[in-house]
Amino acid sequence: MLIRIKGAISNCYLLLGEKPVLVDTGAPGDLRAILAAFQAHKVNPKSLALILLTHGHSDHAGCAAELKRRTGAQIAIHAGDAPLVRAGRNGVLAVQDTLGRILRPFVDEEFEAFEPDLVFEEGIALEPYGLRGRVLPTPGHTAGSVSVVLANGEALIGDVLRGSLVWPNKAREHYFCNDPGRNQRSIVRLAREGLLRCHPGTFGSFPGTELGRFLSTDGGGVFELSSETV
Repeated sequence: MLIRIKGAISNCYLLLGEKPVLVDTGAPGDLRAILAAFQAHKVNPKSLALILLTHGHSDHAGCAAELKRRTGAQIAIHAGDAPLVRAGRNGVLAVQDTLGRILRPFVDEEFEAFEPDLVFEEGIALEPYGLRGRVLPTPGHTAGSVSVVLANGEALIGDVLRGSLVWPNKAREHYFCNDPGRNQRSIVRLAREGLLRCHPGTFGSFPGTELGRFLSTDGGGVFELSSETV
């Protein structure tokens, strides 16, 4: 079971397999919403098998340190973003459009720094944590961005793309991206997985077929820059 936890500016996801796994921990201040989701779904915080971060920005790692204290669960992050969480800072937020420029001062906040327990480079299998799936490196938004691809065809893609605030089931480019070329290649990698549904870090989910709208004819890059900003 996949449960979306809506934070102030981003999504966290609680995955209920043989063991519960939390993907992302929201922005500083989202702790109450996460603990409420645990309670609503009868998840004992001490039973959490893993806290996995799709990347090291404050709206995804903001409550990680406190949740580790409360749950005892290990925190996993890609090596590319480990320096961000060790510093408790976002690093570069490269804006992609006018709205990103407007939003940046409001989302670029510090968070409690911590030392991750599991730092990986090539991805990891999730079976040891009670889930059928794997973690794939999908860099671009940040150097260490990853996606969680589940055996049922669903994926948690962090900020590779975002959902739309206005149009359900639509994908949009994220407001920030440090390396658009690498992000394009990550979209290609996800598209090749034949995903049924993608669950982004911002706004609502969309079908996997939406990934195809962001691929060039040679499969090498994004061809559509939507004029929609919300």
